[in-house]
Amino acid sequence: MPVEKLGYLGPQGTFSEEAALLCNKEGKKELCEHSTIGRVISAVQSGEIDEGLVPLENNLEGGVGVTLNQLAMQDGIYICHELYYPVRQCLMAEETVALENITKVLSHPQALGQCAEYLNSFLPGVECVPVESTAAAAKSVVGKSSQAAIAPRRAAELFKLEILQEGIQDSEENTTRFVILSREDHPPTGEDKTSLVLTLADRPGSLYEVLGFFARRKINLTRIESRPSRQIIGDWLFFIDCEGHRSEPEKNELWDEIQATVPFFKLLGSYPKAKRY
Repeated sequence: MPVEKLGYLGPQGTFSEEAALLCNKEGKKELCEHSTIGRVISAVQSGEIDEGLVPLENNLEGGVGVTLNQLAMQDGIYICHELYYPVRQCLMAEETVALENITKVLSHPQALGQCAEYLNSFLPGVECVPVESTAAAAKSVVGKSSQAAIAPRRAAELFKLEILQEGIQDSEENTTRFVILSREDHPPTGEDKTSLVLTLADRPGSLYEVLGFFARRKINLTRIESRPSRQIIGDWLFFIDCEGHRSEPEKNELWDEIQATVPFFKLLGSYPKAKRY
C-alpha cells in the first residue's frame, strides 16, 4: 500500500515543518517540502500529494492572505483537519552578539509582525527585512555577525546559530492555526466545524441578512474575516467558520438560502474541531 504524502511549506526549520512533524508523529506519512503555499495547494489539486498543511491564521497577525486567497480561488481542494500550534519566536545570530551591534533583523513578515513590540523596545531603528520564511532568514544570517534572524528554535539547531533570546513574540498565547487540505473533506464526527467563503450583494443590510440565516437556526459562528477580493475596489470576500458539519440535514436549506442571496458562495470543507494547546 503506497505511503500517504503530506506537503508543507518549507524549507526545514519553519513552523510549518514543526507542525507537519507533529501531524506525522507516528511516522506513517512521507513529508514533502514545497517552496510556497501555492505550490503546496497545487500539489494537492494535481494528486502529486495526498494532503497539504498550510497556515491559515495567527491570533496576533490575523489571516494568512495567500492561503485564504488560494482557498477562495482554487477548486477541488477542501479543509479536512485543523491544528492549533503554539509559536515561540527566537532571536538568533551567527554568534553571541550584543543587541546594540545588530544592524539587520530578517524573518517572514508574519514573524516580524508577531514580534513588533520586542523589536520596537530592544532593537529600535534596526532594519527589519522580510524574507520568504523564518528558515530562510536563519540561513541568510549564517556568516554575518551583525545580522540576526527571528525563527523557531529548530532553525538555530539546523543552521548552528546562537539563540540570543527566546520567546520574543508579543504574547505568550501566540498561536498559528494550520489546516490540512485534501481533495475531499472529513466525514461527520459529531464535533465538527465548517468553513465557507462568500461575497455580498451591493445593497444595505446584505451582511445582516446572511448572518440572520445562521442566527435563526442557532448556528454558532466561530470566525468571520473579510479580505479584499483582489478584483474590484470595494469588493470583499467574507470567510466564515461555523459549528457543525456541512452535510447535516438542517444545513442544506441554509446553503441554498445563502447561495440564492449572494453573488459568490463556496464551501471550503467540514472537519473535526481541534484542541487548543
